[in-house]
Amino acid sequence: MAFVSGFSVVARRRPVKISSCRSQKALSRNGRRSTVKMTDEFQDLADQLAQEMGGFSPPPEIVPGVNGMEYVLMNHEESRQSVRVYKFGATLQSWTQNKREVFFTSKEAVFNGKKAIRAGIPICFPQFGPYGDLPAHGFARITEWEVIALEVLEDGSVYTELKISNETESDLIKSWSGDKKWEAVYAVTLNASGLETALRVTNNGSEPIEFTAALHNYINCSNVDKVRMYGLDNSKYMDRLDGDKLKDEPDDMGTGVAITEETDRIYTDRENEVVVFDSAKLHIVTIKKTPTMSDTTLWNPFGSDGCDPGWKNFVCVEPAVVSTPAVVAPGETWTGAQLLALDI
Repeated sequence: MAFVSGFSVVARRRPVKISSCRSQKALSRNGRRSTVKMTDEFQDLADQLAQEMGGFSPPPEIVPGVNGMEYVLMNHEESRQSVRVYKFGATLQSWTQNKREVFFTSKEAVFNGKKAIRAGIPICFPQFGPYGDLPAHGFARITEWEVIALEVLEDGSVYTELKISNETESDLIKSWSGDKKWEAVYAVTLNASGLETALRVTNNGSEPIEFTAALHNYINCSNVDKVRMYGLDNSKYMDRLDGDKLKDEPDDMGTGVAITEETDRIYTDRENEVVVFDSAKLHIVTIKKTPTMSDTTLWNPFGSDGCDPGWKNFVCVEPAVVSTPAVVAPGETWTGAQLLALDI
């Protein structure tokens, strides 16, 4: 499936309901339904062959995770991808392809339903960092989200939606919302193109809504000194370690941007894709994003005081809307999305 400005899934969602009942009509690989009623033995054999050949995928399911916290398990059989999305924070904690983990999970990650899960893709909304009156990075990553869709689409994509709104039980949400009426839906899609995540914010009230946001990707790496980022040069960035001063990122002459010290930057007006290359693992993560997320953040604490002890094994590259906040008019919906692909 091609990535079309983050609206590819939204525009053509038509669920294919798959039952575990043996008499259910089978979904063939070309998307058509068989009218043959299969015996239990034949169905078992068909399921086994489909899995071995990369056939149809099972629908997502909610299962218990660490400390009993529930997550959505998504498997795309054809591309051998798997994802875990915790309901708490709608945190996409793990993404594997051919059993290779793409995201970092901190050994200090806390799964208690109170503290943000330091792993995968925490959602920063409706505030990025300290830029506002809320706690750092807002309330989305520390709120229990409601699962509203668990589907397999007609093209074989595996699809999940989670939602929060001004009506979600949370003191922080009530305080920020005031008279605002809104809902935020987080859509996660797995297909042959990779992993797509999309945040959709709808204004159901009568006044504009303003916010900042980011999809906080923790990319797993062998060692941060073996990683290079391509697509960030010839641009400007806000240096968060130097009072948000605007600085230049010069032409990297094809060598990529390296992290050699504590780094916390917001690259502004960067609508192009970013490629993260790990020379030790010999794998490439490509991050494409919608123009609505015009910024890209780059972060690694590089051993600074109080930082995560696993700092050598991750780099955060995040599609974001920070330097110019998003504004959603009454009755309108804002969508910020990314498509990640792993090349190994």
